[in-house]
Amino acid sequence: MPVEDVTLDVDHGRSPGRLNAPADPTDSGILVLPGAGHGPFEDVFDRFAEAAADAGHTVARFETWSDHDERDEKTPDEFAAEIEGGAEFLRERGCETLTVVAKSFGGRLALEHATGVADRMVLWAPAVLFGDHDEAPSITADELAGIEFPVGVLQGDEDEVVPPENSAEIAEHLPRGELVELPGEGHSFLNDQGRIVEETLAFLPE
Repeated sequence: MPVEDVTLDVDHGRSPGRLNAPADPTDSGILVLPGAGHGPFEDVFDRFAEAAADAGHTVARFETWSDHDERDEKTPDEFAAEIEGGAEFLRERGCETLTVVAKSFGGRLALEHATGVADRMVLWAPAVLFGDHDEAPSITADELAGIEFPVGVLQGDEDEVVPPENSAEIAEHLPRGELVELPGEGHSFLNDQGRIVEETLAFLPE
């Protein structure tokens, strides 16, 4: 499948990206949001983007921060603008249905800023605490109850960064949430990337 270097332009700057496009036209787009410490251009991200394009989806990935310092300097409005810009980028390419696939910190961003643009989500070990916590980013049951589209949550049972029970609580309080537990998988999703890709593809629109 063709892979194209692209750029995301928003008011506060430009970000490099990649577009994996299927052989035939499609109205299904996927916006990938990475974790905190790395961009979306390697390991499971590459495998997923290639497989999703093979399955008939257009996949866009953008490196909107290059390191922790740059990420920490961003405001919530800037994160929201980048997600909205990524969604518009896919709409301009004919994608009427948008799935957000988001890893860890990206999962937190998706729940905070993408619910107004997404038609469904797949969250890989989302790094946001369930409940009302003053000391850390969190999401409440009431907030989750307002997310009415399908959400898949993939969570490794050996994750030492995000407690597995936290993802279970998130999935349970989503009206259309579904949890997939990944035996032997840690937070970085390095154990069985084939299964992660397979389970994620299963949540995508046909």
